[in-house]
Formats: sequence, structure tokens, C-alpha cells
Amino acid sequence: MTDPSTQADDVGEMMEAVSESCVYCRCGCCKDGCPVYEEVLEESMSPKGRNELIRAVLKGIVEPDERAMRIAYSCLLCRRDEESCGARLKNSEAVEQFRAFLLRRGLEMLPEHRDLANSLRNYGNPWGQARSSRKRWASAATWSQRAPQPGSNLLFVGCTFALDRSLLATPRAVASIMDKTGGSFQVMLEDEVCCGSTIKRIGEERMFSELRKANCESILFSGARRVVTPCSGCYKTIAQDYGDMLQGVEVMHSTQYILEVLRSQRLRVAGLDATVTYHDPCHLGRYAGIYDEPREILGFISGLSLVEMRNSRELSMCCGGGGGVKTAYGDLSLRVARKRVREAERTGASILVTACPFCVQTLSAASESLDSSVTVEEISVLVDRLSADGGGGES
Repeated sequence: MTDPSTQADDVGEMMEAVSESCVYCRCGCCKDGCPVYEEVLEESMSPKGRNELIRAVLKGIVEPDERAMRIAYSCLLCRRDEESCGARLKNSEAVEQFRAFLLRRGLEMLPEHRDLANSLRNYGNPWGQARSSRKRWASAATWSQRAPQPGSNLLFVGCTFALDRSLLATPRAVASIMDKTGGSFQVMLEDEVCCGSTIKRIGEERMFSELRKANCESILFSGARRVVTPCSGCYKTIAQDYGDMLQGVEVMHSTQYILEVLRSQRLRVAGLDATVTYHDPCHLGRYAGIYDEPREILGFISGLSLVEMRNSRELSMCCGGGGGVKTAYGDLSLRVARKRVREAERTGASILVTACPFCVQTLSAASESLDSSVTVEEISVLVDRLSADGGGGES
């Protein structure tokens, strides 16, 4: 596999091709699907504007400065704009690589992102918490601690699910489901380190390479045949950005695992009289193509009525929590999230289900700020509370 630093040397040619195409066609259709542009209505902070900036910097017309950095980091990397692009330009890929280019040029990381990077260096997570805090989620475990066992499943929790106290129900639910279905699994607890997704999106290539190497060594050493993670960002990063470094190890998102055990009837769920809508996380949907699995899971719950939002599946609108935008532009992130909650309200649903820690965080905050009647629930938590031990329960 090509090292990211080697790939980075060739970034300029690719980015120039992308930005040249955009400048040539000048259609601006990408703005129709950009959550950030819809809020700020500033051309420079639209996909087209960012591509023109990339071209100008690479041509030497513009010398990158703090304003250029601010523009580069205003992108959610959600790929929603690419669904509106007739030329199918890879705008998010260009922006992510442009960020790496700017940092290699010696520009300072945004102050808002600096603490995050320092935390990763010191603690192996972006949230400034001690490594020992990673095992907090397992403190109330009803399942027995598994010793490493070749061929077993490895539950990779991810930083946000493990360290945000409001999200601990998710790793507990996934572990509970794995335990109920009799699957042999192991957990890393405080030995787990960040998958590197956050720092890669910011553009810090060297640190991402170090985290990727450390994780691959740990996963391979565990002897696990399969990695299961509830975090959409971890799934996208490990399954796609680690390349062939985990040959022989299958990577699954928790929704894929849950659907597998539901189909095999190793897990059964009780009914629920509720109307719900599902929010597609960007990393799980547009990046990984996982749209059907969560919806099929919801289909196993009798009495549940699934109503789609106007923008769903490939056209799903970002929650506002991705690409470093929530850290650098907190108010903008919240405004994007509020718009998504309002869209969920219009479906008449009482529960907004999703499958990503950042979506749960951001949409929950937006719902609370709006005093909305819509509650946000992570899908594995919903399944676990409706399930019974040993595949029992009502069908």
C-alpha cells in the first residue's frame, strides 16, 4: 500500500483537475446540496468557491493564509454536494487533501483544532480524557470479560462512544447484543486508540499514519477474524482508509452485525408502537453505501412505522457534526443540525434513529435547543432494549 506521505506528493495534480473542471463548467449545482452554503450563502464557503480557491492556490495566484484555512475547514466533507454535481466531482476528497497540502506548506492548524490534535498525541483520543476512561462504558457490563481468542469478533468502540458519558448506552448495547447472540467477542478497553478519522479529516497525515499503524498491529495481534464497530467514522476509516493493512480481517458496522443475527433468528425483538424516521450518517451512507441494513433492522420491529424524511439515503442532509466543522464553527454546526431536526419533525415521527456518535450528539443537541418533540436514539440501543436474552422475546 502506498504511504499517505507519498500519495500526498501527487495530490496537487488531482486537485487541480477537480478544480479546473469546476471552474470550466461554472454551473454551481453543487451549492444546491451543500448544508453549509444553505446557511451562510457565501460563495467562498460553497463547494464551487472552495474548488476555485484550490485552483488559485495551486496556480500561485493566491498565497494561502488564515482566511484560506478558514474556508478550507468550512466543509463538512459530507459529499451531499457531490450528489447534485452533474460532473460527479470528488469535492470532499479534494478539500480533505487540500487541508493536508496547507499543513504541509507550514500553515498553522486552526486554534480550534490544535487542542484536539494535542489530545490525540497525549491520550490517544481527541477528547482530552485519560486512556483509562475508555473502559468506563464496560463498568456496568453484564457480560463476562473475554480474553483474546483467535477467530473471535473484536468490538472496536471508538473514542466518542467510549468517552462521551451521554453515549455509553451504545457500546453497552452492542456488547449486550453480541453476548445475547452467543458470538465470541473481545474488547480492547483502555488499550484501544483512536482510529485516526478525526485527525485525517483535519489533514494531519503523519499522526494518522501512526494511529493506523498502531491499530493495525493491535487488531492483528488480537487474532480477531472480524472487527465490529458502532461508529460510522471508525467503520469508514478502518474499512477504507486502512487499505490492505488488515488483510484477512473483515470489518463490519454494527448495523451489519445486528441484521445478520436478526436474519438468522439468533436475536428477536419485541414490537414497538411508534413512528420513526431514520437519518443516514454521511460516513455510513454516501461513503460506505450502507443504506438498506438499518432500514431492514427497523423492519424487524413489529408495529413500528418508518417514515422517510424528504432528504434521505443518498440525498440525506448532514447532521452538521463532520469534517471538523463542529469544532471550528460550533454555531454553524448547530444551525445545520436544527434544520435536520425540523425535517424529521415534518414526518410526524416521535423518534429519530441514526447510527453514528456524531449524529447522535449533534442532532440531540439541536432537538434539545428547539424543545422538539422528536427524540434521538442510536439504532443498537433501540434494538437492545427491545430484545430478549437468547434470541427469545416477541416476534
